[in-house]
Order: sequence, then structure tokens, then C-alpha cells
Amino acid sequence: MDALSIEAFYGQSIGVKAPWKVARVAIKGELKQVHILVECPHGIAWVDPETGERAEIKDWQQRVWRHLDTCEFETIITAEVPRIKLKSGRTIMVCVPWAEPGGRFTCHFEAYLINLLEKCRTVKGASLLGGVTQDQIDGVLARAVARGLARRQPETPRHLGLDEKAMRKGHRYITILNDLDAGRVIDVMEERTQEATEKLLAALPEKSRPSIEAVALDMWPAYMAAVAKALPEASQVFDRFHVAKHLNEAVDKVRRQENRQLTELGDDTLKRTKYLWLRSRLDLRTQVGIEFRQLLNGDLQTATAWALKENFNHFWSYQSWARALGFLEKWVEAARETELKPLEKVAEMIDKHGEGLLNYLHHRITNAASEGLNSAIQSLQSAAKGLVNFTSLRVRILFFLGKLDLRPA
Repeated sequence: MDALSIEAFYGQSIGVKAPWKVARVAIKGELKQVHILVECPHGIAWVDPETGERAEIKDWQQRVWRHLDTCEFETIITAEVPRIKLKSGRTIMVCVPWAEPGGRFTCHFEAYLINLLEKCRTVKGASLLGGVTQDQIDGVLARAVARGLARRQPETPRHLGLDEKAMRKGHRYITILNDLDAGRVIDVMEERTQEATEKLLAALPEKSRPSIEAVALDMWPAYMAAVAKALPEASQVFDRFHVAKHLNEAVDKVRRQENRQLTELGDDTLKRTKYLWLRSRLDLRTQVGIEFRQLLNGDLQTATAWALKENFNHFWSYQSWARALGFLEKWVEAARETELKPLEKVAEMIDKHGEGLLNYLHHRITNAASEGLNSAIQSLQSAAKGLVNFTSLRVRILFFLGKLDLRPA
């Protein structure tokens, strides 16, 4: 086999194709750089991609790209690239085979940076390992997500999840649309208004919407209204963990109120017991469990609220719609009879949204996957020191959690 010349070697490595060819390779040892000059004949005819006809060359511009390092030497490609006039009047730069339009990296180097990002999961880490700036990594992220969204095939998810995430302090939220079956983020929208949620749902392919059977969401009116309008055939399933959160909050409010009353009488029974009432499982045979059992046997309003909270867990195991409905009616009545305001408020909420709770019996979906994705989003925010820019946050979410095809062709 004939040995390759250094020019032919780099031509194959970079992905140079006719009419382009590597004209010269220069190694600059003092700079630890390899400089590659790529050329093409000026007499080549270029085609207008819009009409398929021959295009007029307006001018030539010098472009520079970074390629994969050669033995720890930074590899730099330089080429003069023609700009052509289209029949429509626009001027565009000819596409080169080794890089995507507008990119400053070769496809190979950009794919390498994407690999680093996936392993490091931080912009700072990838920039240090790749020897590029964080701004350049931001560009790689943005191009990768745009590429992935353009390649995404129309899919027909059966179960969706709608959830909110605090973006920063000051009650600024984002709304996240998830494919619960695939465990991926479909898209993200700033704010949690009905209008924003409708825009988010409108991004779903129109042909796939009738196939969506159910949406897991909390009882936020904006979400409910948006789903009813955009996906009228889909069942709304209120998330069981959202209900559990309301019940825990109600128990804690009762505890705080009762603790204040007892403290005024010199009784510290409920002091330092907050987390005992919030735990979902507690072995009553342990020392802590024995002490908690004594609290339950006392005449405490908090114990009544806790018992109702725990009793509600039975609802999620029902198979029969009629029996589950009967359970809800009895539970709501019992909660109202306690005359404990926090519990009465939860009872009103459950009574008002009973259909969405009962829908769980048929679809058995929750936003647990969404909560897991939220934790991952929190990690992304923490790694980026808050990341107050929504556009950047959306790009990161879709890059790491969208399950997109990210690499250059």
C-alpha cells in the first residue's frame, strides 16, 4: 500500500471532498499548531440551491475552522470560500463538506465537544477539556439543539406531563412539557400562564394530538384551561404527588396552629415534631416510632389531620371507579367534620377536582418522571450558577433531557 502524503492524510481526516483539496500543511512547533490550507479552483461553477441553475459568484471570503488536535497540537483549517448570488437576490456562502454553515469548528471537532458536554454535563468542564471558551461551547449547545429539533420525527406520545419549575427568585417560572412514556422533555416555555401553555401544546404535531390519551398535571387553573382547549379529547389526570404535597402542608399548618395554642398553656408536646408528621412511613416499633405512637394516642388535632392524610393513600389503590368515588365522598365529609381550616381547604379542592383524581384509576400516570427531570434541571441551573437567561436554560434542558439527535452529519 502506498504511503499517504501529509496533505492526503489530512484531507481524509477532515473530510475534504472535490472540488476542495488540501493544498498545504504547515507545522508551527513554537505555537503548537498545525495549519492546513484548503483550496478549490476559482473556475468551478456553483449551483443556486433554490433553482438548480448556475449561480454567480459575488466574492471570496477567508474562513477559519478548528479541527481535532494532532498530537496535542491545535489543528486549524483555512480556506477561501465563495459567496454566491441567488436568483432571489439573496447572497449566501457556499457550504463546505467539513463544517456546517456558520460554524467555526469542523463537524468532527463539534461532535467531540458534544461528547465532552454529555460526559461533563457542565459548560465550564467541557470548555476546559476542549480548549475552547465557554461562549464557544454555548454556540455548540445552541447549534446541536437546533439540529436535533430539525431532525426530530413527528411522534405520537400517549401520555404527557405538564409541570412547572422555578427559574429564579421572584416567582419566575417555566413550564415543561414531557413525554412520560419516553422520559424526555418535549419543549419548555417561559411563564406558567394559559397563553404560554397553549403555545407549548401547539408545538405538538396536529396529527398526533388525537392519539394523546392523558395529561398528568397539577391543579393549576392555567394548565387545566390550556389542556382543555388544546387537547379536548385527552383526560386530565391530577398528579398524586401534588395531592400529597397539599395534604402534608395541611397537616403542618394544623400542627403549627395547635403548637402555638399548647405553648401558650405551657405544653411543649408538639415541639420539634414537624418531620414526624410529614414522614410517609415510620416503623412504630422503634424508639422514635413508640414516641410517635404516644402522640397519635393523645387528643391532638394534628393526629386527626395526620390520620386523614394517611387514610387518603388508600384512594390510589382502588380499581373500581364507583368505590373510589364513594371513598372520596366519605373522605371529604370526614375532613369537613374536623372543622380544621387547612383540611377543609384540601377537602374543597379534592371535591372540586374529583374527576381529575378519578382519571388516575384508568391511566395510572403521575408526574414522577417530570419531578425527576426537574431535579436534573435544578442540577443544570446550579452548575450554571442560576442561569437567569431563559433561552440558554431552554437550550441546556433540550440538549441534556430532550433525547435529540445532536451530532453533525
